[in-house]
Amino acid sequence: MKLFCPTCGPNCPSRPYDIRSGYVLRRCTACGLVFMEELTEAVNADFYEDVAEQAGGDAIEYWSFPDKFDAYRPVFEGFFEERWDLLRSATPNIRRLLDVGCGYGLFLQYAARQGPTCVGLELDPTVATHAREAYGLDVRSIRVEDFYDDTPFDAIVMADVLEHLPDAKEVLTSCRQLLAPDGVLFIQVPNVLGFKLPWGQGWGLPHHIWQFSRSSLRQLLNAAGFQIASMQTGIMGVIGVYERGGPSWSDQINWSLARTLGIGNRLAVVAIPHRAENP
Repeated sequence: MKLFCPTCGPNCPSRPYDIRSGYVLRRCTACGLVFMEELTEAVNADFYEDVAEQAGGDAIEYWSFPDKFDAYRPVFEGFFEERWDLLRSATPNIRRLLDVGCGYGLFLQYAARQGPTCVGLELDPTVATHAREAYGLDVRSIRVEDFYDDTPFDAIVMADVLEHLPDAKEVLTSCRQLLAPDGVLFIQVPNVLGFKLPWGQGWGLPHHIWQFSRSSLRQLLNAAGFQIASMQTGIMGVIGVYERGGPSWSDQINWSLARTLGIGNRLAVVAIPHRAENP
């Protein structure tokens, strides 16, 4: 399937950008988004198998498996607390939360302990079943585009998900419709353009369809009815560093630089509905 820029549409001007691990990338000359020229339909279906084996052209360092969570619970929960604090800073009263692409439900169970009613969406039925049976979570195997709830959500989370979804703008538009007027959307995606700290992070091909920068992500959110309340960069691959015996002093220095200078390999965005649309 041929891809085009979700922000600018099928007639967007684009040009060849690069070839990495055999995959052709293009760049939209209107908004700057870099994306795969062509997508194999089975890519997302193979995600959990590929990351477990660290397979693929640019292997993804994905560590959000239950056994890794059990081994590094304080590290995971430190990131979860940071995410929760960002959400609360934008909308203090979170009564209902939706986690799109919740995986095994690791963040969702953390959020549920904070008090809100939590719902998760996860397309992989085996993973969704684990979240329900192991943690007692309300997790449904349905696309967010097909999901409906009578009561709007105060917060919607998509962490390391949007870059995988072919219909990125449609997904964000669906989130906008599910969100309360004063609600907040949290998005985390890899920041693969420009500086990349820590070093050595791949582009996640072919699973990472869209290669976001600050500017291109801002424009996509704007096109879907959102405005950015805050944006910061963070670090990815932390659990992998622990698995390899770290973190070393150089790892810790790189992480500190990434956060302080805003040049980390993860973009964390808090977005709200366009104020003009608010009552």
